[in-house]
Amino acid sequence: MEIVDSPGLNEHPDRTAITQQLIKDTDAAIFLTNALRPLTQGERDLMQDLRKQLNGGKASEPADNLFVLVNFMDLLRREKDRQDVRQRIERFVQGQNPIIEGENRIHFISAQAALDAILDGTENEYLKAFQNFTQSIEKFLTLERGSLEIKQSVTKIKGLIQACLSQLHQAEEVLDGKLNLSEAERQKVLEQIGEASGRDVKIRNLADQLKKQALQQAAESWGHWKKSLSDRLAEQSKHWRSENSHIWSQEKLIKDYSNYFVRDLEREIDGWANTQLRDVVLKQKVEVLDRDITQQLEALKHNLSFFDRQVNASFNQQMNFIFSKTSFDVGGAGGFVGGIGVGGLGTVALMFFTGLGLIPIILAGVTAGIAGSFCLGVLDIDGINNQIKSKVRELGFQKFKESTDEIADRLYETVCSVFSNRVKVADEAITQIISCYENLLAQQEKAHKETLEQRDAEKAWIAQQRRELEQVQNQIEAILNQSAG
Repeated sequence: MEIVDSPGLNEHPDRTAITQQLIKDTDAAIFLTNALRPLTQGERDLMQDLRKQLNGGKASEPADNLFVLVNFMDLLRREKDRQDVRQRIERFVQGQNPIIEGENRIHFISAQAALDAILDGTENEYLKAFQNFTQSIEKFLTLERGSLEIKQSVTKIKGLIQACLSQLHQAEEVLDGKLNLSEAERQKVLEQIGEASGRDVKIRNLADQLKKQALQQAAESWGHWKKSLSDRLAEQSKHWRSENSHIWSQEKLIKDYSNYFVRDLEREIDGWANTQLRDVVLKQKVEVLDRDITQQLEALKHNLSFFDRQVNASFNQQMNFIFSKTSFDVGGAGGFVGGIGVGGLGTVALMFFTGLGLIPIILAGVTAGIAGSFCLGVLDIDGINNQIKSKVRELGFQKFKESTDEIADRLYETVCSVFSNRVKVADEAITQIISCYENLLAQQEKAHKETLEQRDAEKAWIAQQRRELEQVQNQIEAILNQSAG
């Protein structure tokens, strides 16, 4: 199971960098979001990308192994605010174009309130909500996961069977002499292999060039943004409010202000990631790379299809399997791989040090500061609150500055992954195209060297393999029909 955190909730710095690799083999994904700022545009983009990844590249179908977890519900003081958050989440996730399907896929919790109840040996609504969430995960993993894995496996097996049948048909055509390459055609095949390799190199070179530009621009933008961060946080802290008393509920008051600090810092970094990193630094460069990849693959696809018709090969059926595996989507919705791919991931990677781990540090530091240096009278409520806010900002910002190197690493990985993921998709498609050409040459060479008796034996073997594959295909259909009934 993979946990995909929305901005500010990821406590493991390496998960973001490898999420896209893990998501292909994961049983279920949990999308975490913050009730104080649910479903930003970045989060919406990320959830759309997750749906596509979990569905094997199909962007229009809802995912039945995606769970949405909305944390910090206890910080919403009014019932109207809680209802607004529920409606906003449910409308987007389960609306006209649903992101997910299945029962008990959305949960509204407070991890801190649930933990407090466990430690105190009591029970509250948030503990019940968290228990309901864990039970729904357990039910999915024990009862529902099997059918999902079967469905995904059947889709892959069907594609593989069709590709194998196509290759067997092509090999049989070669043995029968119906597909016999002339010397000029053999030379053309070699030229196509060389052209495909050359286009792969061009894509890699362009991606490297754009990545270097993006890294330099991102570092400059981050440095400029960070210079005035402290002043912006100080201005935002003027709007922090808490119902808790600085005398009778001091610890809860500090927790409230700590949560506000984390929220505001999340918003700041999320704003930079989406308006600067994504929309300014990456958007144009990724569009350039996407257009180039699309053009390069479209040209190779056209050449393969043209050659297929010339020599009566079966490349078209093999291409369907190739491009379904690599999510090739020329001119489709979302472009080449569906968006820039940052969509909140930048903030997730940069905010790994925040969340529940930061609040105890602030709480201890502020408590010590109050005991040791706060000298205002207990009746000076505004003065004491301002000093507490100031101490919260001081400790939180100090932790932020201590994490500069780690943040730089996350920023580097985030930018690099945007380009490397695209290059990987293109490389997989080009490698498979080259393999189609090489298989045809190998079949031709082998047929020329075989005797008539060897050819008959080869044809008999091909016929047997075809029957076995078709039998497997029929069995799969029968099992699916039986389970559906």
